[in-house]
Amino acid sequence: MHTVTPGRVGIVLLVYATTFLVLLTYRRSIATDERKTYVVVALGWAVSVFVGNYLLFLAGVMSFLPWLNNFMHTFLWIGLCLSWLYLGVRDTQPMFFQIVLFIFFSLVVKVTEQLAFGTWEHPHFFWVLRGNHWYVLGWSVADGLYPLITRTALRYFARSGTIHGLKV
Repeated sequence: MHTVTPGRVGIVLLVYATTFLVLLTYRRSIATDERKTYVVVALGWAVSVFVGNYLLFLAGVMSFLPWLNNFMHTFLWIGLCLSWLYLGVRDTQPMFFQIVLFIFFSLVVKVTEQLAFGTWEHPHFFWVLRGNHWYVLGWSVADGLYPLITRTALRYFARSGTIHGLKV
């Protein structure tokens, strides 16, 4: 693991920001009637993945993400950026394209975090695929399920009436 310095944090934040500029090509802004959906999706993913990353580390299937890296990755990247991307492509692109897009952007971010922070260094992906490259790729592919899981969860919450005012 590398020493976390302001410069290394800045590089990762620059990649997030640059990637977000690309994401803006899919959606320039969040409509008023979708803001609640965006907040629910962003916070739902950010909080659950932040906690999940630590629990998966304790279970031995994930490398430890230092708290700053975990926060940046889950709240800024997954919560803010991937939620923005989801709202931008969910109605305009086929599911296969959405999955590939999420895999690609997730791979770019994981490799950047690995180079800057020395994280994402686990030797296997769930003991099935051995090697760090498979670990990084495996988690990127898992992130590709984001649109499918999000769509399913939003439909469930809308139908069950658990959260009112969601735009599905």
